[in-house]
Amino acid sequence: MDNLNLWIKKHVRIIYSPFRELLTSLHVIYNPAHHLTRLEWAEQIKKEIPNQLWEMIQLFGELSNGWLNFLDLDDYLLLEEKHVEEAIERLRILPENQFIAFLLGKRIHTKANVMEQKLLKKPNYYRNQLCDLLYDYHQTYFARELYRMEPWLIKSVYELKKAIEANPYEAMNSIHPRFKLDQKSIRFYKADTWIFTYEEIETLTIYPSSFIAPHLLVGLEVPTIIVYLHVPFPNQTENKQDIVPVDLLSVLAALGDKTRLQLLKQMSEHPFCTQQLSESTGLAKATISKHLKILEKANLITGERHGHFVFYKTNLPKLDQLKVDLNQFFDQPSLGQKEDT
Repeated sequence: MDNLNLWIKKHVRIIYSPFRELLTSLHVIYNPAHHLTRLEWAEQIKKEIPNQLWEMIQLFGELSNGWLNFLDLDDYLLLEEKHVEEAIERLRILPENQFIAFLLGKRIHTKANVMEQKLLKKPNYYRNQLCDLLYDYHQTYFARELYRMEPWLIKSVYELKKAIEANPYEAMNSIHPRFKLDQKSIRFYKADTWIFTYEEIETLTIYPSSFIAPHLLVGLEVPTIIVYLHVPFPNQTENKQDIVPVDLLSVLAALGDKTRLQLLKQMSEHPFCTQQLSESTGLAKATISKHLKILEKANLITGERHGHFVFYKTNLPKLDQLKVDLNQFFDQPSLGQKEDT
């Protein structure tokens, strides 16, 4: 245990990044459904944001995996900025190829769609568009929220450092219910279990955030690992147990039928068209079509047209994501407690 405690004190760093907090707030605005503690805030901001700015937030959200790809950019720039504007200016002078790589993430290795082709032709134009968007959003909407929550975020840094100094192992295991340390390794429990030995890791960075819950977001590129510390603060909605994410409800409702489950299993092995599914199940084509529409609306299947026929297959990544979404929903009550004022 002594060796592990020494490792924690040597390799763990805790950083408050206002720019990272801005990025995670954009992720929440772009897709607020699972961020129950920030749902009311996101809905209010969306009402205030003009259409042109909202369209830009959606555009860069679609390009950047819901704004999450930019979090890698934050680490690449090694930011420990005091002000959001510092990071935006660093982004504005980033080389074109690096900007594109961070914006598109893994999609840079796939065939570019129409929007991505436009980006690749004019990267400087879109980089300036992005920086102008970040300035506008920060100055008009985010700055007042940052001012309100910054004391709690900075306080959390000092408290966690103090806890690590007193009992490193216990402090680290209190960060997130699906982030655990033992004597040999660090484990992240998501759709898959990620295991890293201490020998693989040079730095483990903890970022406090009031927006990131319930995600267990990690940078899985050793030797640098990232984990988030959810920071609640007074008046923040913490245990809204009467709220369930709309998209999670949609998926669970679609799965709550014997026939649809059987169809999903069948289409997970091979694509089928409506006519083929009707023959294999003995159900009318109209009945099959009704079930397929429900599954497609829940994004549990995808279709590809071949001539007059559309062949459907199960969206297996969406089923994998369901395990994560359920974990995140049940995590929420345990991700921090309100502090008394």
